Amino acid sequence: MSDFIEQHAVRLDHRLFPTVVNKLEKLVDAGVPERKLQTHLEAYPYLLSQQFSHCHHVFPKVRLGSQYEPDFLCLDIPSSGDEWFGVELEPPRIKIVTKSGRKSAKLEHALQQVRDWRAWIGENLSYARNERSRNGLGLRNIQSRFAGYVIIGRRADYTDSFNSLRAQVLRDEYIQIRSWDGIIEWARNRAKLFSSHYESLVQVSNVR
Repeated sequence: MSDFIEQHAVRLDHRLFPTVVNKLEKLVDAGVPERKLQTHLEAYPYLLSQQFSHCHHVFPKVRLGSQYEPDFLCLDIPSSGDEWFGVELEPPRIKIVTKSGRKSAKLEHALQQVRDWRAWIGENLSYARNERSRNGLGLRNIQSRFAGYVIIGRRADYTDSFNSLRAQVLRDEYIQIRSWDGIIEWARNRAKLFSSHYESLVQVSNVR
């Protein structure tokens, strides 16, 4: 595995995980700007990596030429091979649909960001995949149609009609739209699982 990939391996802190999730929830409830959420996720990347089944590497702010910079790229490594996710963050307090039920300008902009990253990767595929030691980006085996992931808004705004719309976006464009509440809920479930496992190990160790 390349040094660049290995430098972005996620190290999970079992004991701190619940506290980190609670902090994320407070930031979201306070409606902080996107950059503060970005900073928190960069400091505790397992909040993102645990959203995916086999993700152990998280890359913040990888420059794609002079034009684009995904908030995060995540590398999932199932048995079938490398799978990349491009993650676009948007603020919690943001309009996601118009009164007529269409995607808001902010949401459409977020989706376009993912489309632009894909187009750039497709036009520069060899450069993107090449090792950093060979003057590439080191994004091993990335495909031009990598999975897109947009985190935006609150669950209360995700109406039935919007859920139908985002399901269509997922089918048509392979871009998943998630609320910040969904991210927090899943992270909290994972934190409980790891904390329980950690406590069990401690108890076994004490018995010995």
